[in-house]
This record gives sequence, C-alpha cells and structure tokens, in this order.
Amino acid sequence: MMATSFHLLGIILEITFIAAIELWFTPDPPTLNIYGTHRMNKSDNLELTCRGRQYLKWTIPRTSPRISSSDCSGSGLFCTRLTITNATANETGQYRCSYRDLSVEDGKTAAAVYVFVHDYKVPFVPPEKEYEVVFIREGERVVIPCRGSVENLNVTLNTKYPMKEIHPDGKDSVWDAKTGFTIPTHLISYAGVVSCQTRIGNETFNSPLYIVAVVGYKIYDLTVTPLQQRLSVEERLILSCTAHTELNVGIEFNWTHSRGALNLDNGLRLSHTVSQKKKLWNSLELSNTLIVENVTVNHTGEFTCVASSGQMEKRASAYLKVYEKPFIDIKEPWTKVWEVNLVGDQTSTLIPVIYSAYPEPSFKWLKNGEALKDDYRIKQKSDALIIHRVTEMDAGNYTVILINKMTKEEQRRSVHLLVNVRPRIIEKEMATDNDVYEYGKSPTLRCTAYGFPIPEHMQWQWMSKEDCPQAFISGLPKTDIQMEKCTGWRNITSSHGDKLVEITNHVDRAQKKLSSSLKIQKAEAHALYRCTTANKVGEDSRIIVFSVTRNIEVSMSPSDKPMEGDNVILRCKADKLIYSNLTWLFFANVSKSVDLAQPCHSLTPQPKPLLQAVRSTVQGTNITLELMLPNATHQDDGLYACQVVNIKTSMRTCILRHLSLRDLEAAKIRNNFTNQKVNMSATVTLQCDAVGTPNPTVVWTKNNQTMEKGSGVILNQHNLTIQRVKKEDSGLYTCTACNSHGCDSSWAYLTVEGAEEKTNAELIVPIGSVVIAMFFWLLIVFVIRGRKRPNGGDLKTGYLSMILDSEDMPMDEQCERLTYDASKWEFPRDRLKLGDPLGRGAFGQVLEAAAFGIEKAATCTTVAVKMLKDGATCSEYRALMSELKILIHIGHHLNVVNLLGACTKPGGPLMVIVEYCKNGNLSSYLKSKRGEYSPYKEHSTVYCGKQKKRLNSQRWTSAEEDVTEGDLGLGQTAHLDICTGTAEDKASGSTTHSPEESSVDNHLTMEDLISYSFQVAKGMEFLSSRKCIHRDLAARNILLSENNVVKICDFGLARDVYKDPDYVRKGDARLPLKWMAPETIFDRVYTTQSDVWSFGVLLWEIFSLGASPYPGVCIDESFCRRLKEGTRMRPPEYATTEIYQTMLDCWMACPTDRPTFAELVEHLGNLLQASVQQDGKDYIPLTAVKAEGCSVSMDPSGCYSQPHSGQVLETHYNNPSSLGLSQQNERCNRSFSLNTNEDIPEAGASHHRDVMEGHKACRMGLTQQLLTMPNFSQLLRSKSKESVASESSNQTSGYQSGYHSDDMDTPIYANEEMIMKRNMLKKPPLPKTPEKFNTEIRYSTPPV
Repeated sequence: MMATSFHLLGIILEITFIAAIELWFTPDPPTLNIYGTHRMNKSDNLELTCRGRQYLKWTIPRTSPRISSSDCSGSGLFCTRLTITNATANETGQYRCSYRDLSVEDGKTAAAVYVFVHDYKVPFVPPEKEYEVVFIREGERVVIPCRGSVENLNVTLNTKYPMKEIHPDGKDSVWDAKTGFTIPTHLISYAGVVSCQTRIGNETFNSPLYIVAVVGYKIYDLTVTPLQQRLSVEERLILSCTAHTELNVGIEFNWTHSRGALNLDNGLRLSHTVSQKKKLWNSLELSNTLIVENVTVNHTGEFTCVASSGQMEKRASAYLKVYEKPFIDIKEPWTKVWEVNLVGDQTSTLIPVIYSAYPEPSFKWLKNGEALKDDYRIKQKSDALIIHRVTEMDAGNYTVILINKMTKEEQRRSVHLLVNVRPRIIEKEMATDNDVYEYGKSPTLRCTAYGFPIPEHMQWQWMSKEDCPQAFISGLPKTDIQMEKCTGWRNITSSHGDKLVEITNHVDRAQKKLSSSLKIQKAEAHALYRCTTANKVGEDSRIIVFSVTRNIEVSMSPSDKPMEGDNVILRCKADKLIYSNLTWLFFANVSKSVDLAQPCHSLTPQPKPLLQAVRSTVQGTNITLELMLPNATHQDDGLYACQVVNIKTSMRTCILRHLSLRDLEAAKIRNNFTNQKVNMSATVTLQCDAVGTPNPTVVWTKNNQTMEKGSGVILNQHNLTIQRVKKEDSGLYTCTACNSHGCDSSWAYLTVEGAEEKTNAELIVPIGSVVIAMFFWLLIVFVIRGRKRPNGGDLKTGYLSMILDSEDMPMDEQCERLTYDASKWEFPRDRLKLGDPLGRGAFGQVLEAAAFGIEKAATCTTVAVKMLKDGATCSEYRALMSELKILIHIGHHLNVVNLLGACTKPGGPLMVIVEYCKNGNLSSYLKSKRGEYSPYKEHSTVYCGKQKKRLNSQRWTSAEEDVTEGDLGLGQTAHLDICTGTAEDKASGSTTHSPEESSVDNHLTMEDLISYSFQVAKGMEFLSSRKCIHRDLAARNILLSENNVVKICDFGLARDVYKDPDYVRKGDARLPLKWMAPETIFDRVYTTQSDVWSFGVLLWEIFSLGASPYPGVCIDESFCRRLKEGTRMRPPEYATTEIYQTMLDCWMACPTDRPTFAELVEHLGNLLQASVQQDGKDYIPLTAVKAEGCSVSMDPSGCYSQPHSGQVLETHYNNPSSLGLSQQNERCNRSFSLNTNEDIPEAGASHHRDVMEGHKACRMGLTQQLLTMPNFSQLLRSKSKESVASESSNQTSGYQSGYHSDDMDTPIYANEEMIMKRNMLKKPPLPKTPEKFNTEIRYSTPPV
C-alpha cells in the first residue's frame, strides 16, 4: 500500500513539475485599456492600448483608412496603440491584440474587445462584397453573417425563393448582433437567396443579400504525384495534389514538409501554388500544384498535401531527395564472374546491376567489346541484363556502360558469363551401343564427353552378362528402365578380375571435351561396360553391350574320329547377333584338301541341303544346328559344310568338316606274357597291351578268379601292379581283352621266392600305448577348453556397454530384429585409410582413419573406426554387429558420437565408422586443464616479476608449464592430421599458441563445467528416448569435439577392462563398480535410472576436474555394502551447492526417486543460463594466492555456501521442484539414511589385505567411526561418505585427498599415473585447510 502511495505521489510531482515549466516559459497575457464590449456612436473616435511582454500585433474586422496603429513601448513593456477616427458602422467588430510569435489563445496569449458603432440608419454592418456566398451542409446549423451595428434589434430572416419570413424562436433560430442569424440548414436549404430585415421606428431596413449554396463534404481519394522524386540543387520542384470529391464540395489545400511549415524561417521557400477544378459527370476533380523554384538540400524530405472539406480531411505524401550534384555510383562488390547452369531449353538468367544515380542514366551493353543487339531472347535494361533460353553461345564478357545525361560522366563494369553445360557423351548420339567383338582380340572402347566445366575424369565400370541377362536378348530394344534393373556395376581401375585393361584419358580444353579409352587386352566373355563422367551441372553415362563371338565353330561327337556304327552328331555353333539361317550341306566326291572356311558359292559341285535329321538349339547369344547321323556307316563318309548368313552383309559362308569313319577291329593283345619270379615283399607289374576298334575291355584273373582293386592291388588302365607280394600271391595271372568284334587273352605264372618276415611285437606294443595315451590326453584338454570357451553362436551382452531396453525380449533376439541397410550405410573399404590407434581393448580397437567421400564427394573426413582384433570369436563379431545396429536404431544427435558408415561386406574385417573427436575423452582433458581452471572468464592477468601467473580456485600458481599426457593424446603435443598431413595442436585442434595467449583464452571456467554436464544430460535424454541404456556412463566415455561440444560414446570391445583399474573384478566379470548403482551391483538390473546414478558420478568427475571417484577408497565388498546402506561421496572442490544437490538427487537409493534426464536437462539448463548471466562476477570463492614479489587477495567467502565433509544434511525433500525437478507420481518410500564418510584416523600400523584380484592393497580402516543412521520419516540428504585415511591430514576435497596427501601414499591408478607424475613434479604441494568441518548442520529445506 505504501509503495502504491509513493508511486502516485511521484506521478503528481512529475505533472506539477511539467506544468511549472510551462508556466515559467509562458508570458502573461496582453492587457487592454478596454475589455468586453464597447459601444460608441457614429463619428466618434476610439483609442485602444495593448501592453505585453513580447512583440504584439492587432487583428481587426476589416481594413479601413479610419483605423491606424502606433507603437507606445516603454517602461520595459511592449505596447501598441490602435486608433479609430470618425467611426462608422463598418468599424463594428472584434479587435484582438495577441503576441506575434505565439499561437492565439484568448486569456493566455491574446486579449479582445468587441466595438459597436451605433448607426441607426445602417443597423446591419455592410459586407466587403456586394454579394456574399454562404455554404451550407446538410444536418448542420448555418450562420447568415448579418451582424448588427446596434444591439437588441428585432430581426427576421427573409427567403426569396419562395418568399418566406423566419422569426427567431430563441432555440434553433437565433439572431446575435456579433455573429448574425443562426438557423438550421433544412429551413433554408431550398432558398437561393436570403437577407435579414429589421424595423426601427416606422422604417424597415434590409441587410445585403446572401447567396445560399448547398455543398458536400466527401473526399473520395487524394493523391500526390510524383510519389518519389529526385532533383539536384537549383532545379524546379512540381508536385500535384489531386482530390476526387462529390459535387459541390469546397476543398482547402495545405502543404507541409517533414521539417516544418513551408516558410522562410527554416530554409523551405514556398514559391506558389496553382489550383484547378474539373467537373466530372458525377464528381469533382480538384487539384493544387506546388511549385518550388531552385530547390536546396534542405528540401529533402516528405511533402504532405492536406485536403480539408470541413467535415473530412485526407492526407497524401511524396518524398523528395535533393542531391548536391548529378552523379553515378555502381554498388560494390561487383560480381566479376556470373555462372548459369544450362538445364533444359528454358534456362534463363539475370545479370543484376545495382547502382545509385541522378538523373536516371542512359545505358548500353557490350558483348566482347561489340554492341549487344536486342532480340527476342535478350532484354537490356539499366539495372539488369536478362537472357532467355540461354545457349552456350551466350558465354562471353559483358560490359554495362551507364552515362549521366547532364554531366556525360560514364561508369562501366564488366562481367564474364560462364554457361555451364552438363556433360554429353558424343558416342551415344553417333553409334550403336551394341557391338560384337571377336574372341581373343584386343578391342578398344571409347567415350568422348563434351561439357563445361570440362569433365576431368571418366569412370569406367563393368558388369557380367549373368548380372544383366536381359541386355543380351537379341532383337529387343534396351530401354533405360530395363537397364536400371541391372545394379551390379563394379569400378574398373587398372584391372578387374583377371581381365587386364588399360585406361587412357585426354582433356582437350580448346574443344571443351574429355576423351577416354578403355583397351581390353583379351575379349573373352560377354559383358556390359559403362563410362560415366560428371561436372557441377550434372552427369552422363553410356552403356556398351560388349558381345564376344568365336566366329563359327563346327564340332563332332562322340569323338573327332568316330567309328563305324557310332551315333555321329555334327554341331555348328554361331553367334546369333552376327549370323542367321544356319544350314547343313553335304558334298559328294570332294577332295579333303579344301580350306576350312570359304564362301559357299565357290564350292563345286553345289552341295545339297540336309533338311532331314536337323535340330536347332539356342543358348544365350549362340545358336547351334545339329546334324544327327545315327549308326553311321561308310556311306556317310564325305565333306559336310555348315552354311551361315551374315546379318549385316548377307554373305553366305561355309565351314567345312570331313567325316571318315574308322573300321571295326577285334580286340588283340600285342605283347607276349612270360613267367616271372619275384622276391618276397617286392612290387611286380604285369602289362597287357590290348588294342581294337572299339577299344577293348581288359579283365585280369588269378587262377581263373577275377581280380579287383584292393589293398596292395592296383589296376591302372590295362596294367596290374601288386605291392609287397607274399607267398599267397603266387599263381597263374591271365589278361583277357574283349570288344564287340572278339576277344584275346594272354597269361603268365608268377612265383614268389624267399622267407616270410616276422613282426617286431616288442616295438609295436609300446608305440601303440604311447599313441593311445596321447589321444586320451588331447581329448581331456579339448573337453576342458570346450567347457570354458563361450558358445560362439550366442551373443554375450557383456561385450556391449550400450544396450536397448529389452523389456521381456532377450538381448540377442532383439539385436537380431534390428536391421542393417547396406545401401544407406555401407562404405567401401578402399576409400578408408587407417591411421594410428585411438584405443585398444582385449577384443577390439579404435583407429583414427581418413574417409574419402563419406560426407561429401571428393572430400576427406577424419573419422574413428571401431573394429575387432585378429582372432576374434563369432560372439565378439556378433557383439560389434549388434552395436552397429543399435547405433543405426538410435539415430543422430549432436551430443552422441554418431554413426557415419560401416564396412560389412565379405573380403575384409568388420568396421564401424563413427565421428572423430580430436580432443580425446573428457576425463583426460579435464586432468590436462587442472592448471588452467578459473571459475570465471578472466579479463586480466597478474604479472609478478618476469613470470605471468594466473589465480584460480585450485590454489595453483605456476609459470609456463607444459602439460603432456604421453600416449593419451592430450596436452600440447603436435598431431599430424590424417587428411591434410599438417601438424596441429591436439589439445585445441589449432596451431599451438604461446602460454601468454592460451592462458586466458583456453582456461576452464565454471560455465564450461556446467555446459559439459548439460550436454551430457541432453545426449542421455536422447538415448533414453530411444529406449537405450548406456551401462557405462563415465567421463572416459565422453569425448570432446570442436567448439566445446561433448559427445557420448561407447568404447565397448575397444576398452581393455583387464588393464583399466576402473573396472573391478566381481565374480567372473570386470565391472565399473564406482559408477554403478546399487541395484545394478547386487541385482544386475540395468535401467535408465541406473544411468542417472552413473551421471551423478560423472558430475563428480567433472567438478573434480577428472579425479577418480571415491579416491583412496578400497573397492571391495565392504564398499558395496556401505554404498547400499547410504554412503555417498562428499562434494568435489569445484561443485556449488546446487551441483552437489543434483549429485545427491542422482544417488537416491530408490531408482524411481532419482530425477529423469529430461528433468536434469531443465535443471542444468537453468544453472547454465544463470552462469552465463553472471559472467565476469566472482561468484565462486577464490583463495588468496601469494606469488613472488606480489600478492593478490580474493574474498574467501564467495557467493555460495558449500557443505563440508563433517556434516549430515537432513533434508525434508518434499518439494523437488525447488531444484527444477518435477515430482514423480510413483516413487519409493524415502525413509532411509544417507551417511557421510567421516574422517577416520589412520591406524598406527596400516594393515594390508588383498581385496580383489588385480587391485592394490588399501591402507585404511573401514570400520572405524562409521555412522549408521536409523530410518527417518523424511529423506536424509548428505554429502559424501569417503572413508579415506589420508583425509585426516588433508581436508580439502575428495579429489585432492585422493591424489595430494601430505601424510601418506595414496594409491594412484595406472591410467592416471602418467598425468600425475608430471603435475606432481611441477606443482607445489597443496596447502592444508583448517579442520573446521566438525559441526553438524541439519537443513529443513534442500540446501540449494
């Protein structure tokens, strides 16, 4: 209420102040010696005196020689005197004295007196004109100005047509001696002439006649021409204002200027105006012309014409620009090269000319120095050149010349018009694309492309006949639609398959063409070849159907030398693309010495066609004509010819073949058998040389028993071989050869000599025992290994960090349902250049690579390639393939490492191509920036001596320091870009700056840390919306890209969890226990809310600048138990209360009590916005830092209160919205305890015990002074519960206590050792903080 009163009082004072200023600058009104009404008689004299504080002027009823004025100024006042001498009735009227330079306002700037000159002979004041016109409008009251020189007359109004007398009624009709007779319009609108009449005594007096004219008031429109005009100094301005009105309308025109009225005081001189009137059939056209001679620059502005008819007013304006002198100015920058892409026959282009000139210049266009002629396609204008239906002939140099008409000044500009033409392969228009090439020849295919810009490259491709059989169907036209179905094109470089080729390209710039030839070393098979070229306008291609012919082939079966009685078949095969009308001919009595192929007309005698027993078959492009000669006899001997007709030349050619049948002969054995004696265990061979027509069949017998192949017995063609002969092999061996015309046989006796050898049993038994023992040993080994080895066909989700929310579906089945679209994501391996490794794991690795054309054609993009190591199992392959499908399912987001492509085709390893983030992971980056952290954006630096040092909240001051990180890829090390080959700073992605420059520009701020957190939350919000669970959210899996953009990644198989200390063995697996939620550790439950827990640990990492969570705490079963009981980390040093409260929200024991990522995005977005708004303010406490020779003290109190490590925060957290997090409907009971790690004094003798495999011993007492909180009805929020022995001596932060203990050696993990060795050597030990954290503070509301 009081605030409202003060507000009103302020308004009143302001109004009073303004009124006081107006009164201060407004003078007192003039004073007259006579006021009101003055009455005098005819012939009397009157003197009026007016005094005031400024220059004065008089306004009189009419000009009269009897009225004079004189100056009477004196005594510090202005004075003027008006004298009326020998007054008459004509001097009756109002006399006003006013200030000359102020607007007239009675009582303020003017004073008036009305003077009656009584003349009873002239009771009405005579007008200046004999006849006066009175305009009347319907619905209004009109005043007939018959003023009286005598008051209180009885006046009537007489109308002449018709005659009528109107008496005043005191209401509507009134006569007043000062104004006249006031009467409603409708009473006299019909009368043409009226007059006033009165009687004085017996005498009647009439006033002069007044002509009554009824007028309208409607103004239909008002225009000023020209609307815009430009002139130079001393030119003449003519503006016309035209109004269209209804009939009988009187218009008053007034001109104003945007700088003020048109008068002499402001430099705007009004020469004169001319009015015109034109009557149309139902309206009036009234115009007023403004003429200004010799305009000046001051006339620049808006001229406004105001037309008023009394009841209606309209305005119209025109703009005038006055230049000091004529000029031409063509706007820059001028486009020197103008390109137009020729697409179709209707392409048009417009070359603009932007200029400013006065007066409007004349122009002309030149092309290549010659005047350009107008035609139906080309339109020339001063501000543009328009060319319709552009052709290649329109290219050239065009010049526009602008000429000032007054000064003859010229301005010219030239532009080179480039007409870009889509490439056109000339051979498509000149020759057929279906050519036949002879088998074994070396044909050359040619493509000549014409276009502009000249195509620089011709790409050759090929496709086998099997991939596109429809292209080789004879007689069918090859339409583009049919050819589009053939998609198996393969690029040709120097060779394709085993078909060597040679490609030659030649660019003829004068002819604007590219010639390319493809020489095939040997034509062997039908194929399709395609040449493709392109430029910026488009592309063109030509498909060549490459048909290979073997000319004409004649064959004979069953053999080239058939015998009598065979079923002989003569086959004639020809290419149907070349030949047709195949026919078999038979020549009798022809010598064998004839050419294989010759024209048929040259053969004598003329052959007879063999029409009988002819059968034709078609295979591909070949047609075969078969001549059947069943059970051939010598009567069939003779010369046969296959006649073919060339399709193009119609020439008949005959391919000859002579048939001579062999005679039949009975089987005969040509060699003689002899008896043989052989030694025991020798090898013996018996030969049987059998001949005959047809070939005989040989059968061996022993003692009249047929022999067959067996152990030691070999039957090879007609020979018998016996290996390691024994006594029982002795006997009579007979060879029998038979065919259809007879049999022949021969025999020999085989005798085996010598004693039979015995087997060495003593040697066989031990050898057999050893072999059996080794077999069983190998069997046991394979069984044991088979049990340990995982099933190669099953997908182990443990290999994957990022999985989908599978609900009731198994993970492997869900991954199988995800699809991989090779047409969208497949990338050729030959366009991928692998570089240095970015990370390695037990099963996979990530390599830096250069991808050519993965984003844009002809560009190189640095990417990261995830692939398996050599010897990977099928399960690991399926895991990487599933990760690829998950990335495709997730889609694209700014804060996620996005998929770019993949290489999955056989012939190479499986590769997943993702975005490359050159600044490495966030954990390593934050560690490298520890010496460059400042909570605010610095605007100045402090010089101490010769060293430049920066103050920050980490209490570190150092001169120029080189922070490197070995093979982690961070720091100031030079990095060779795999695409450009140039060196760049890997930490910043640019050229290395000096420390003086980078110390201010590249340091970390609180805004950066909040921004990283906000971006990760945005990325996780996106992943959760895609039903994706990360399972390994940590700073090591956050990559930093350009422009401070962070991206969530998943190393998966590419991280060696056996060497990374962040992964602790639990059962048979190694898990990141420090980042895992309790339900995940104990129940193996992974949800989005378990990712929220990990996000809280990630916040701790960020605001500790990359420290490992739970520093110095032994990660064992006790840790897991205490985590479940409510133990939480205390806040990192650089976290504000709001940030730490957000961590505690993420670490709620019940998953549904944790905020969602959407709520975290909203909350962190608010914090980020607040941080940006406070840029430059010391809103984070700075510790006083003393340097050499100087000291700078900062306020240690800061702008926020950070809870300390000894506190228990009891938070009644019934309103989470205070943090920006929405209340969820179904959440768990919040009555559980959150404990803070109390400072536990180190035991005198540190005991060591191995808590986990591969982990260092922990030197701490985990059971001393632990708080066990009972369950409360309200949620207890607290800080960390780090049970760290080193904190008894160093109470700074969890991060510092884990790495910078003055009293003990805390464990430093392997992946941090590299950085810490350098930083610990270069930085002084951190100062201790007084132990003041022993008070217990309970909050009734969230400590935000």
